This record gives sequence, structure tokens and C-alpha cells, in this order.
Amino acid sequence: MSAGTLPGLGGKGQQSQDFELNITSIIDTFTVLITFMLASASFLSIGLLDAGITAGGESASAAQPPSVNVEISLAKDQGIIVKLTGKVTQTLTVPAKDGKWDFDGLSHNLAGVKSRFTDVTSATLVAENTIEYKEIIRAMEMTRKTLPYVLLGGF
Repeated sequence: MSAGTLPGLGGKGQQSQDFELNITSIIDTFTVLITFMLASASFLSIGLLDAGITAGGESASAAQPPSVNVEISLAKDQGIIVKLTGKVTQTLTVPAKDGKWDFDGLSHNLAGVKSRFTDVTSATLVAENTIEYKEIIRAMEMTRKTLPYVLLGGF
């Protein structure tokens, strides 16, 4: 409806305030924009995900990097590989026990690493795509008993 004088209102020049807003072009623009954003988000990947809980304490600027980095890999044959890199390069293997994950062996190996390198407080947990989520959580819980900070990597 177009704006103009309305008949029957005394002829004092009152005009209608009704008009039509064409928002088709705006909707088309947002549709293209949203499609582009969804398509470009599929190319993003996360290299490391901090799965720890933030705790209060000393400031991060006073912290020194650990002498070794610990990476725990869960294999599809239910074996666990602990890789140490940094001051020492070493690979520890925890084979499956009776066809199941040996998380007690993992805990024992991590306790040995912690006793040798007291400044190590974190580990990176990497799992293959076929590993079930509950097994990753169990590995995180067993790792946190020795090393309080667990990062998820390999995505």
C-alpha cells in the first residue's frame, strides 16, 4: 500500500503510515552467508583439546615447561603406548591383559615416569577413531590419578 491522503478524514493532509517492506533480498543474502560459514567450518580441525579443570594456584608466568612431554596412545588392539619426548626419548608399551585394557599397568608406568621426572604434571591422550568413548574416559581417569592434567590430542 502506498502512502497518500486518506479520504474522509477531514482533508487535513493526514497520510497513511502503512507500507510494505521487501526483505526477500536480505533473506537471500543471509542464506548464502550461513551456507558459506557452515561449509568453511568443516575444514577447521582441533589439534589439542584441554580436558582438564582449571585450578587456582600460582600464576602461569612462573611455570616452567616440563623436562619431558608424555603422550599416551590407545591402540585398537587394546595396547597402550606411553611416549616420552624432550630430555629423554623413550617408548613404554603396556600390552593388553586377557584381551582387555591394562589400566593398572598404565598407572604403574606413569608412576615410574612421575618418580623420575617430578616436574611432569600433564599428559596428552591420543586414541584411534575406533576406540569407544568410555574407554577414553577410563584412560583419562587412570592418568589423572598420577598426572592431574590430561589433554586430548590427535583430532
